[in-house]
Formats: sequence, structure tokens, C-alpha cells
Amino acid sequence: MPELREVTIPYESLDPLTIGSCDDPSMVYRDELTVRLPGRNLWAWIQPRERQVVRKVTEAAAAALDRPHSGPRFTDLLGPDKSVAIIIDNQFRPTPASKLVPAVLDALERKGFSEAHVVCANGKVFHMSEHDTELKLGRATLDRMARLNIPFLQNEPQKQERYDFVGMSSRGTPVWLLKEVNRADVKISIGQAQANHWGYGGGGKLILPGVVCDETIESNHCAFVLSPQTYYGAMAGPMRSDIDEVASMCSLTCTLNCVLDTKGAVCFMNFGRHPDAHREAVRVFNDIYAYRRPFGGPADVALCGVFAPTDHLFFHTGWGCMSADLVLKDGGDIVYCSPSPGVNTHLGSFPGFALFDEMKAYMPPNPENMQRLYRDVHHRRLEMWTGCIWAPIYEVMARKHLTVVTLDENIAMGEDIGIPVSTDAQGAVDRAIKRHGPDAKVIVLPFARYQMPTDVIRMPARGAGLAQR
Repeated sequence: MPELREVTIPYESLDPLTIGSCDDPSMVYRDELTVRLPGRNLWAWIQPRERQVVRKVTEAAAAALDRPHSGPRFTDLLGPDKSVAIIIDNQFRPTPASKLVPAVLDALERKGFSEAHVVCANGKVFHMSEHDTELKLGRATLDRMARLNIPFLQNEPQKQERYDFVGMSSRGTPVWLLKEVNRADVKISIGQAQANHWGYGGGGKLILPGVVCDETIESNHCAFVLSPQTYYGAMAGPMRSDIDEVASMCSLTCTLNCVLDTKGAVCFMNFGRHPDAHREAVRVFNDIYAYRRPFGGPADVALCGVFAPTDHLFFHTGWGCMSADLVLKDGGDIVYCSPSPGVNTHLGSFPGFALFDEMKAYMPPNPENMQRLYRDVHHRRLEMWTGCIWAPIYEVMARKHLTVVTLDENIAMGEDIGIPVSTDAQGAVDRAIKRHGPDAKVIVLPFARYQMPTDVIRMPARGAGLAQR
């Protein structure tokens, strides 16, 4: 009998719409799966090099605002004659805004301001409800904003009258920016630096797609999401480069950036000029989560876990399919373990595979149907604010065999869409190894959505992304 190894991966999610509190253990569902496989088949088991947690987040934010990575201190940008836009991410991002925004408000109170708005960079995602907003910002912060006469706004991309035209990016994206943001003297974004299949999140991404209109979002996404140069770690890729250029065109002044550990707690924070400070936060993220490509690859099978800060819908947890793709041979197997319990919102209930029903029209995934998808993107027959997630996963499925291990409640919808689904991780791994033979190489990526090989990282040249109006 071959020696068997046990590997464990997280199998986690958050309680509905508590993502802004993901470092509160009482609000998180944590579980893990254990899989046994022959020792000779375990090619690599990748773990992050996590940092110490930042214990006092608000104090650390205040210190970062006073000691910038680049550019002036935040208070040096403020004054009684200055208007300010504070841009935060939405309810589907784990950035702890309730602990970060108070430090910004402290600075505004000390130095004064003529007008200020807190703006949710929700892009084309539905608005946060009052309950969501309270979870994201905290009751004390909302009461303070009311006392200071600082309104809370959300992006409304279909209402053209809410936007000012800024110009055209060098890659051809027409830019309309939310008026309250455009007309602010100081624009600060507060977000999470993380890798994703568009390159990276955070920083300028809170401008595009965060607070721009529908035409700007769709123009960028249709042009660049499916480019072969848009992938995990491609900060210099066309999509992220366009985002940072647009953010510069929109005069994004500065960014307050955090990196989160796999439990959702802040482990790094910085502040400074756009795009410098965000790129430094990306460098720290890479130091923690990027890994040297194991020798002798590519892998035949990738076993991927999901951890709580990445959400409760496969629409958000499934991004790691694209990172696993980078170390897996074509024809290989991805066993992606995501409970995806779905969520109940003020707009109704969203099942675990919500928004993936758009994929059904292109099943099965193959080169011919990929061409149909490309044509439909070109003719704007589908909206890429949702396609920007399911279409890259579909493209991976056209080259590799994906099995999603999930909760029993998701099986019927997954089968109806045409996604291979199972509740049995061990069986899915056993079948994948059998397909590739006794020498199959298995890579285990417990935190796949944050993990990628170092050799795919492409950072911009110094000064790139600084286009002006």
C-alpha cells in the first residue's frame, strides 16, 4: 500500500453580509476539509508567510496617515477651504472601514474642511442597505458623519446626470466620474491590496469601476477582461494599467491601503500618493502570498480551499480558479472547495451560484463556444460587470476540468448550469488522480484566491499610471 498523506484546506464562509467584520470570530463560519492522497502524488502544499496582526487598527491608520509612504501627510492636504471625497469599498470586500474611516475623520476635524462625502465604490453592484452600511462603517461612524454633515453616497452608474466627463484614457476608455468625487479637492481611497485575475485590487480600482458610470465600466471590462495579458499578478497588464491611468486622470490624491491575513485581520497598512503607496502594499501582499513555482511542473491536479474573507458566493470565492490555472497543465483537474452558502439581502436571496446562470448559454465550455462568447462581448450582448468573473472561469473550464465541491443546497443549480459539482472532496480528488495516472502531481493551494507563483508577477515601470488630465 502506498504511504498516504493527509492534507487540510479551509472550507469557510461568512454569515450573510458581515464581511466588514470578518476578523470577529463570532461572525464567521470556519470549517476545514481533510483529504488523503498517496505521498508520491503530493507535489506541493503551498502555505503563506503570514505577518503579525495589527492589533489597534484605528491607531495604526492614524499613524500611517501621518507617516506617508510617499507624498505629503494627509493633514497637509486638508484645510477649511478644501473639499474631500473619502472612497470606501462595498459590502463584498473585507476592508474594515469601520476601523479605518475614524482615523480619516479625526484628521478632518483637526484641520477643517469645506465639504466632505463618504462614497461607496460599488461600481455596478447593488447598493448597500442601511443595515449593510451600518455593518461596514459602524454606528458610531455614521453618527459622527451626521454630526459633521458628511453625507454617505453610493455609485449610481445608470444615472448619467450624476457624472462629469473627464476624458479618454490612452487605451480608449471614456471616463465619466461621479460629480461629488470629481469636484473634491482631495480624493482618498480606502481599500484592500490583493491579487486577483485582473492583476490586483484596491487603490485606483476604487475609482474604476468603483465611482464611474456604466459606459466607463463596460468599456474597460469588455476591452481587457479576456485579454491574455490580464491575469493574476499582472499589475502591468492592460486592465489594471488602464484602471490606474484612469484613477490618475480623475486626480485620485492618495490611498490608505491594508493587507489582510487569511483570517481577515489587518497585517499591514500604509498611506501615500497614488499609485505609489498602493504598489508598495501590493509588494507586501506578494511577499506574504506569492510562492516560488515548484520544480518539475506543471501540476496535474490542483486542490483549492476557500477562506472566510473571500465571501459567501462562488461569484467571489471562485477567483482562485484563475490562479490555480497558472500552475496546472491544460487538461488538468481543479478541485475547488467552496461552501458558498448564498446570502439574503434587502433585494432578495442570492444562491451560492448566483450570476453564473449567464454561463449556461455557452455550455459546454469549448473553443467554438468561446468564440461565441468573444463575439457577444464585442457586440455588448452581455454585461461584463458580471462577465468579468464568470467568463474567465469559463475560459479556464474550456482548457481544464473543474469540479466544485460545495454544499448540498448548491448541487441542483450547479448541475443545471453545467458546472461539475460534488459534496465529496475526497472522491473528487481520487477521481482526478485516477484520470492522470499513478504519477499524477497534486498541488494544494489552501488559500488559492490569494496565491500565485512569483514568476507571473508583472509590476509597472516606475512612473507608469501617472497620466494627467
